[in-house]
Amino acid sequence: MSHHYIQFENVHYRYPNGYEALNGVSFRITHGDKVALIGANGAGKSTLILHTNGLLLASEGEVNVGDIPICKKTLPLI
Repeated sequence: MSHHYIQFENVHYRYPNGYEALNGVSFRITHGDKVALIGANGAGKSTLILHTNGLLLASEGEVNVGDIPICKKTLPLI
């Protein structure tokens, strides 16, 4: 299996004000796939993208980029 992928597995995220932006999001994008992220304002598009680089961390579920899970343990210290 290729290590060139982004995978969300049952990802949930709720902002501190209580707004639930992601609720059980699951998908896998592999090398060569073409995708579009569309939706209304407030639908969670930016929140989803912020999870791919660790600027936001899932409250439930798992985000993987390649073979690396995106979590506090794997992010570099800032």
